[in-house]
Amino acid sequence: MKKIALFIFLFIISYTLKAQTEKYPQGIYMSFQEVIDNYPSENYTVELEKRTKGKIKMNGGNDYQLNPVDKNVKRKILKKEVYAYSDGNDLFLNGFKHELQFWYSKVEGENENYFVFNAGIPMNMKKYGMESSDISYMFGGIISAFSAAKRALIRLPYVMDKHTQEVILVSEKNIRDLIGESSDLIKEYEKEPEKDDVEMLTKYLSKWISEK
Repeated sequence: MKKIALFIFLFIISYTLKAQTEKYPQGIYMSFQEVIDNYPSENYTVELEKRTKGKIKMNGGNDYQLNPVDKNVKRKILKKEVYAYSDGNDLFLNGFKHELQFWYSKVEGENENYFVFNAGIPMNMKKYGMESSDISYMFGGIISAFSAAKRALIRLPYVMDKHTQEVILVSEKNIRDLIGESSDLIKEYEKEPEKDDVEMLTKYLSKWISEK
């Protein structure tokens, strides 16, 4: 009887771990719906590259890119048409699909309603509620403080609504709308001296996403 109970326990643990690691099966996701359905429709042979700071400064774009191993796979498809990629452990969203620079950002956290990730400065600032006049002070003024090359390295915090596919740039102006259900988290955030600091915003998004 004890052996049977042990077998059932080990089976449950094994199944749970497998479910956790295979939440997003390895492969190419061509649409938002495929991500939600956990169903990658393409299985291109690709290499996931963590881009160097030098490459990002020179060419812009986000932190990860996909390189074709199979010569029949065009780089253009990986850069512009693929929606997301999973290596079996992490999920990477294509920023180009949301006008957030080229290439991919790793999902840093998620719950049943949102993905949290960092990506480059929006290519279409108005789409994300930013005006040119905002650049001088938003996020502690880091955008206006740097040259174009260094600006390419800036990473801003975003959330994606899993129900609407809407991507929101998170700043001091709207973070309270997201984390407002957690009164303790709001109180903690209000005590921070640099509320619009990118690292600070990311810190509170991570806490919020783990609570949901």
